[in-house]
Amino acid sequence: MIIPTRELDRRRLNVKSRLDQNDLDALLIPLGIHFEYLFGKRGLPSERLLVGIIPKDSDPFIISPSFERSNVKRSTGFDDIAVWEETESPYKVAAKEFADRGINGIIGVDPKLWILEVERLQEASGLTFKSSHPLLDFQRSIKSEWEITQLQAAAKASTEGILAAIPELKQGITEKEFLKIVQHEMRQRSGSEEAFGLIQFGSNSALPHGIPSDRKLQNDQVALLDCGTPVNGYQGDITITVPFGHPKDYKEIYEIVFEANRMAFDAEKAGIKPSELDGIARNHIESKGYGPYFTHRLGHGIGMEVHETPYIVGSNQIPLVAGNCNSIEPGIYIPGKFGVRIEDDVWCKANSAERLFDTPRHNFD
Repeated sequence: MIIPTRELDRRRLNVKSRLDQNDLDALLIPLGIHFEYLFGKRGLPSERLLVGIIPKDSDPFIISPSFERSNVKRSTGFDDIAVWEETESPYKVAAKEFADRGINGIIGVDPKLWILEVERLQEASGLTFKSSHPLLDFQRSIKSEWEITQLQAAAKASTEGILAAIPELKQGITEKEFLKIVQHEMRQRSGSEEAFGLIQFGSNSALPHGIPSDRKLQNDQVALLDCGTPVNGYQGDITITVPFGHPKDYKEIYEIVFEANRMAFDAEKAGIKPSELDGIARNHIESKGYGPYFTHRLGHGIGMEVHETPYIVGSNQIPLVAGNCNSIEPGIYIPGKFGVRIEDDVWCKANSAERLFDTPRHNFD
């Protein structure tokens, strides 16, 4: 993943500007999704402490194992890297850096930081640490123009990969076999090695999140294809449901789900509550007599993670804002028969919404 320097600078400045209103003196970010978001280096946390610090009143810096310094400098562009040796306590080194740099208030931590690390940092420094998830969730939920461009490319690669694979559906092919085909097609378009797919045939499609199995596709069955691939670390997540032959009652159910999808999409704009969007789609499905068969939320935020804030669910009363990106994916799942889900990735704007890629929906008969 390559994030432009100006994009990373903008993100850190935005976070810094919000520390005061969150009553924080600094933000501490370990390796992981938030470190990648704010410092540009991909990696997972390990037993060796490696964290980025964004203070309220001074410049960001990094604390790293000494032997990792050159790698961290190369991958982040940072020169200000405080190091600790293998024979030292990284928590005492961190505590000294906090004291030397005048960081003495409450420190916000990435909610994904291991509780053991929080306890050791508190013991070494005597400072107070608390989760900064409201700040980080809000920051990441509002996408920049650069992020929107990545998400549009991911939605396009995901959609076009699925569409390219659909002609390979044939009687007797298994869900696992088709998964390999659609993953290959998506990777060809995204340039990423990552690609996922929930491939569900026949009555398996009535499981909202079924795992691909050895089930074989038969005539007059439904194929539910929930797939995605990232572009430059930003995720695509598209569901296309198609008939293989002429499944009984498929067109009726499909049209109801399609109408629910479009009604929610048409209503999305800055200021609307996720609960309202969920209600619009759910009420339509209920009005057609299939309410008990729509068993999950309407959608979720999408960005560097496939599922992130904001969640489009009946309990979420926090209004959407311009720059949010989310899925809209109503579904009807009839046990023992089939399921239909139609999922689009959507960009919320001031007065409307825009699909990140306009996936074809009515050319599969």
